[in-house]
Amino acid sequence: MPNTYVKLMTQATDDPERLLAGTGISVSEALDGDGPITVQQQLTCSRNSAAMQGRPDWHLAWVHRVAERFHGPISAAWTSAPTLGDGLDVFIRYMPTRIPYLRWSTHRDGERWHVELRPLMDLGDIGPLLVEFPLLTLGIYMRTLQGGRLDGVSFEFPHAALADLADYRRVIPADFAFDGRRAAMVMPAAARALPNPGYDEVLWTTALRRCEAAAQEHAGTAIINQVVEALHESLEHPWSSRTPPTLADMATHLHVSVSTLNRRLREASTSYQALVDDVRRQRARELLANPRQRVTDIAIELGFLDPSSFVRSFRRWYGATPGRYRRELAAGRR
Repeated sequence: MPNTYVKLMTQATDDPERLLAGTGISVSEALDGDGPITVQQQLTCSRNSAAMQGRPDWHLAWVHRVAERFHGPISAAWTSAPTLGDGLDVFIRYMPTRIPYLRWSTHRDGERWHVELRPLMDLGDIGPLLVEFPLLTLGIYMRTLQGGRLDGVSFEFPHAALADLADYRRVIPADFAFDGRRAAMVMPAAARALPNPGYDEVLWTTALRRCEAAAQEHAGTAIINQVVEALHESLEHPWSSRTPPTLADMATHLHVSVSTLNRRLREASTSYQALVDDVRRQRARELLANPRQRVTDIAIELGFLDPSSFVRSFRRWYGATPGRYRRELAAGRR
């Protein structure tokens, strides 16, 4: 995946060595901005950045600062798009090449249009930040096109607020709800037809070609997104004879050969088993949050042959047994 994200954060910090600690990326490589980085390197950089901040609303200031220039050809496309809806669509379509750890989905419900995000892997303690960033970026974009107004727009997050509600509304004048069941932005469907005063047909078509070229160039990132999304789907609605599906099942599902799938995952610095492990780990934590779900049933749902295998894996993931983790979760220590 491209490292524009790391380049911008390196430029903005007074301590680039601390920001890049554990990533294996040198300061000069980060500032060059041309080489690819892995998902784990991006997550490590995000975690380091969060640990370096001294104010709870720092991510709101960051989003406000970089929202319109953060995403290369995607930013060029949505600032020159014919309508607000066109700009939103291009962002949602191509962002998985830059942040492949989130699943995007949209739907219309009567007069309301919904954009939802769901993590595709366990993002740990920085999950709330990484979910808020892209949705708040959409809010900044909409505010710009609508002259500072966001009539009828609301944001929902499944975690507690990371700053004061007034801080959120100062950056994005919309309604916010926290500790809900999903991460989403909801807006009037009719607003999608709002003309963009910055529409430029030549720039728009050129930016779209650049977005498509970038997506092809980073096909390895796209394959991670496809595999992880299919794994989530297989756990929620089994489509294979095995849960999780085998590598051969996944290759068939994605209409590629096993060797092609393996090669693309290697190019993306990962493996099929590593992605299966990530999805199982995230799903296990979600299921344990339901006190009515037995550990034995969770093990079966995740495809473990016996509960003891699940307990061993869970201890490796989180440093605790499922029972202890659930008790700590209930006590607010997780």
